[in-house]
Amino acid sequence: MRLDGIKSALLHELLDRAQWSDANHLARSIKALPLRLIAPRPMDEAISTAGGVCLGAGVNQTLRLLAAQPLHQGVFCAGEMLDWEAPTGGYLLTGCLASGAWAGQHALAAWRALPSAAKG
Repeated sequence: MRLDGIKSALLHELLDRAQWSDANHLARSIKALPLRLIAPRPMDEAISTAGGVCLGAGVNQTLRLLAAQPLHQGVFCAGEMLDWEAPTGGYLLTGCLASGAWAGQHALAAWRALPSAAKG
């Protein structure tokens, strides 16, 4: 890990020269670096992720992953795992909750349809 820019500046604010030179103290300080948040950024600067699993090409209508690999069988996607965008706030939260409920209901139905031996 490189300590430069803001990371280095924050540590220089908190540590004196002797503490900065002591590798053990420096490591403990990095792990315990306090960050005090004063306020959130304005809502118009808030962003959500973009991209994810393609709707229609990557998941079916139950939001189950369409994957050729056995490891990915039975994986359901919801919220920002999906390739859809919405403004941060109520619409995004509603979309995450609704797709999570939808995928969860279908995941439960798929699990119930498994033979008992496969349920582990």
